[in-house]
Amino acid sequence: MKKLKRIVLAAVILLSNSVLFAQKASSVEVNILNNKYKHVDLINAYGNEKKTYSSADIVNDRFVMNLNLDNDIYRFDFGDNTYMLFVVKPGENVQMTIDAENLQNIVRVSGSPAMHFVQQNSNLSARKKAVLDSLNNALQSDPDQKYWSQIAQNVNQYVQTNQDVDGYLLSVFNDIDSLNTLFRTYAPAGKIKGDADVIATAFNKMLKSLDNNYRPFNSYLENVDHYYNFTNGRKSNHSDYYQSLDRYIQGVNNRHNMAKSALGNMMEDIKKLLAERDSLAFNNLFDKKNSKSWTSKVVDLLSSKANLAAQQHNAFRQAAKDDVLANLIVTQAQQIVKDIVNGYQTQYNETDSYINSRLLESIKENKKDISVLMFLDMFPRDQNTALHEEVITALHETYPEHPIVKERWGIMHSPAYKTSVGSMAPELAFKDPDGKIRKLSDLKGKVVLIDFWASWCGPCRRENPNVRRIYGLYHDKGFEIYSVSLDRDAASWKRAISDDKLIWPNHVSDLKQWQSEGAAIYGVRSIPATFLLDREGRIVAKDLRGEALEKAVKQLVEQ
Repeated sequence: MKKLKRIVLAAVILLSNSVLFAQKASSVEVNILNNKYKHVDLINAYGNEKKTYSSADIVNDRFVMNLNLDNDIYRFDFGDNTYMLFVVKPGENVQMTIDAENLQNIVRVSGSPAMHFVQQNSNLSARKKAVLDSLNNALQSDPDQKYWSQIAQNVNQYVQTNQDVDGYLLSVFNDIDSLNTLFRTYAPAGKIKGDADVIATAFNKMLKSLDNNYRPFNSYLENVDHYYNFTNGRKSNHSDYYQSLDRYIQGVNNRHNMAKSALGNMMEDIKKLLAERDSLAFNNLFDKKNSKSWTSKVVDLLSSKANLAAQQHNAFRQAAKDDVLANLIVTQAQQIVKDIVNGYQTQYNETDSYINSRLLESIKENKKDISVLMFLDMFPRDQNTALHEEVITALHETYPEHPIVKERWGIMHSPAYKTSVGSMAPELAFKDPDGKIRKLSDLKGKVVLIDFWASWCGPCRRENPNVRRIYGLYHDKGFEIYSVSLDRDAASWKRAISDDKLIWPNHVSDLKQWQSEGAAIYGVRSIPATFLLDREGRIVAKDLRGEALEKAVKQLVEQ
């Protein structure tokens, strides 16, 4: 009888324990505003394979699910890649109202502190986007921005066009110089000397080059007033800019008037001569007689006008070269646009900073809740190392086997993470050749290069002269080297230090070669390997050599 009582008692205990530790059922009731969906699946939020935990039809803009799930992040999948994230804890009875027009907007929620946290932070995130969209729209509509953007674009085109035209005009003047050389060669006394056909061919080639180079200038003069008008709608608070712009325009007009005065009449005559020759050649009338007659007309033209045009060459070249206002008026207009944009950017930055501070505060307050993973990556790990470490540490206490938490915990405790750029350098403390313990932390306040090397490493030995040179340049400015050798033989290590004249005192090794504890701490799997630290002991760069290493050291010691 006593034995039977013991069996019954054990059964009662087992039954009560199974009830006590069973997963508590949860439920979720969701009302959908602006509903357009008919069905919803509750699926996993992460992982490569889709797993469905529950499904429901949406009736009268509402669905209900009864759940028996672990505390985790899931997704309500409405189809067509449309979903919203959902966090549930065993035993919760969650009621929500969402908006089908914006599934990130949780209108109301009750019965779940985690989903209330999600609602608050989703709203904060949406506010950032709304502010950004609003300011972008305001910027695009800003009349000053539109005016100055157009001015900056037009002024830049105006300057580029004038520089192109100046280039053509300089070619014209160069052609005239070449034409005068031909003139002196073939008609030294104003009379043709030599074969008229040869001379006519040479003159024709040069005159056509002149005409081709002058045409863009002529076209510019005909169209510039139509395309470029900088007098309308001027802003009263930018008088200095308009003065610079007007000076530039006046300088352009002056040198172009100079060019037109020097070249205009001559180019008209050249066009007539070219047309005459083309007509004769087309009708097969450009014989010896007409060739000589045409060439004489060219000589007469050059005798009367070419020297006068050539005299303006240097003056025009100097005027175009000394046009220092060109870049100034372009950069000034662009800067005005930048100042307008920066004004809007400042407004956004203020809002962004405020919302980020609220998000950070909320994340830290809820760091032990798995839902925090939905917002943690809004703050990149490489820029917010301390935040990620604080949150993942807190989550690991409660969810050590959660796949995301476990993965990030492992990353956080890996040598690669501990020695990533931006991290504080882990401590190193090993014996030097004399048996004295030398600590990396003793060098705090200095710019430090941690150099993993070995006497048997050819690339290391080849880099040593460069490392020694940089040490000599910047040691007096606060630069130190902490050399960790992966040697096994002490004599070889000491001999390499002496042979390579590595005169700094911080040489350490545990003489374990690839089993080096220092290499394990820093995740070093090949050498040479370097880690450059700032004066606070933070890793700022890895595996720099040669010129790149010197540049980085110089920048750090001079800060």
